[in-house]
Formats: sequence, C-alpha cells, structure tokens
Amino acid sequence: MAVNRVLQVLFFLQSVALLGLIMHWSRNCDSCVILKTAMINQATGNMYSKATSVPFASTERGQLSNCTLNDILQRPGVVMLTITNLGFLDMTMNMLASVRRVGICVNTTIIAEDEKVYKYLHKKAKGDPAVHVAMTNSGLMQPGEVKRKNARTYFDLLKKRQGYFLSLLEQGFEVLFTDSDTFWFRDPFPYFQGDFDMSMMDTNSPYPTRTSRAQHCSGFIYMKPTDVTLLFVKEWIRSLKGKHIMDQIVMNKLLQADQPVHVNIKPLDIKLFPPGPTFYEFLAKNASYSAVVMHAATIHGHDEKVQKFKSSNMWLVNASSDELVAREQSLYVGPYTSN
Repeated sequence: MAVNRVLQVLFFLQSVALLGLIMHWSRNCDSCVILKTAMINQATGNMYSKATSVPFASTERGQLSNCTLNDILQRPGVVMLTITNLGFLDMTMNMLASVRRVGICVNTTIIAEDEKVYKYLHKKAKGDPAVHVAMTNSGLMQPGEVKRKNARTYFDLLKKRQGYFLSLLEQGFEVLFTDSDTFWFRDPFPYFQGDFDMSMMDTNSPYPTRTSRAQHCSGFIYMKPTDVTLLFVKEWIRSLKGKHIMDQIVMNKLLQADQPVHVNIKPLDIKLFPPGPTFYEFLAKNASYSAVVMHAATIHGHDEKVQKFKSSNMWLVNASSDELVAREQSLYVGPYTSN
C-alpha cells in the first residue's frame, strides 16, 4: 500500500509537470490543437479537472465512462483519443456506450469539431474522471455530416487528426486513436503489448506478415511516443500540407517508402479487428463470431453505418444526434443552451 501511494504521488507530480509543459507548448504553437484538458485526469488523490472544475473522489463513477479515478490510474500514460462533430455525435455516443459495456477504463479525450457537439459532450462529461472534452482550435467544422463527396471539407477534417496525435505523443503519452464508427466487444489493450512504434490493421497482407502491398488503416491506430513515431507523424503532417488527399493514402505511401524512417508496425489480426464488410462477412458465416473491435470503415455514410449496426444489435443509442442535443437543451438551462 505504501509503495503504491508513493508511486501515485510521483505520477501526480509528473502529471503536473506535463500539464505545465502543455500550457507552455500551447502558447507557442499556432498550427497545432491545444489539448490542455487531456492530461489532468492522470492526477491522483483529491485533485480536480480544470476542464470541469468538479472534484473527483477516488470512488466516484463517471456518467459516460462508469469509471472511477482509481480505475484510470491502473492504466497510466495512455490516452484514448477520438474526434467528432454533430453529424457523428450519435455514433460517438454509441462507441462510448460499447466501451462502457465492456468495462474499459482509460483516460479519454474527445475533440469536438463544432460548438453544438462541444456543448453537449462537455455537459455529459462533467465530473467524469475518465472523459475530457476539448474544443478544437484548428478551425470549427460544419455541424452536420461531412460527406466524402464534399472532398475538400472531408479531407480537411481528416488532416486535423495528425496534429492531435503529435500534441499527445510529444508529451510522452501512448495514444490509441479510434474513429467514432467503431464498436468494442472486448478490451483491445492486451494486444498493444511489446516492442513497436505503431500498431494497426492491414487489409492487404496475410497476418502477421507485412508485405510491400500493405494497406494500413489509420482509423484505429495505437502509437507509442518513440523517436521513430514522432519523426513519422511530423513527416505525415508535412506531407499533407496544401494537399486535398486522404490522409491514409499519404500515410501508406510514407510507410511503404520507409520515409522518413522505417516504422516498426505491430499488425492487428483482421479477424479480431475487422473493417465493416469483413466483420459482416464473418458474422454471416458464423453467428458466434467474436471480434475485439469492429471499425465500420468502407461502409460509407452515416445512415448506412447506423443501419448496419442496428441490423446486428450493435446500436445502443435511442436517438439521433439532433434528438440527443434537443433532449439535453430541454433539460438544462444555463450558459451552454444558446445557439
């Protein structure tokens, strides 16, 4: 017990130091996203989150996560990151509900890309030691669904993600980035053990081999803050500047060319971490098929994704995005109800 307490105090001091670095960094970075709220819930004892100003008791359970501060302390130095806007709020809530149902507790940061979704999630996360909501400072997006046919806006949204990755990696955090159109059946974190730079699913190579035809998916990716990962993400950001192209295409070109450095990738088994069509193909052949996390990639469009989730009893939200916001506004009168 005494040793654990000493470790917790040391980790708290480290967290405070990191927060100070983030505050300094954010004042000197015009092109990056500020993630001040992501780190404070790594603290211990009777501390509080500067994102919510609500005291965190060590045994208090969060509304979104159902996790306590003690639960979060069991996985130090790791941040789960996702981004969303109003068009995908319902899907984000569905993903969070699946994480909660599995019982996973991890320091979680959600970047809100528009004001409406920020107001909604900010209130939902109030007092939750596991979940923090940050407003993007790289430019607000339209509140509705950003569709692929609107290529420029769609690609601009995808290009924001690498700045979020870098801001956390540079502080020494391991980062699990997940798109909101994922569904979690089991805990994926045991699959991220070992010596590697990045871990993700490859749709073209036979697991666990990485071939010259590899096509890695950037929508569910685990990154360790190694020198290699930092160099790669910086080059990824540089290569996307001024271009209207899918960020994943650029990522795979860099990986195939070993630019700027060879990245040690730990592959994820496509049977355990399948994209949408593969998941439903496996499910059709075997009703008892069990995945770890399914990513509805290549199922295009919000409505199509929701329909597929509902068809397999994977839709845990009983309202659309607009209905969720309207319900919250009708229940709450305060500084976050104005349009």
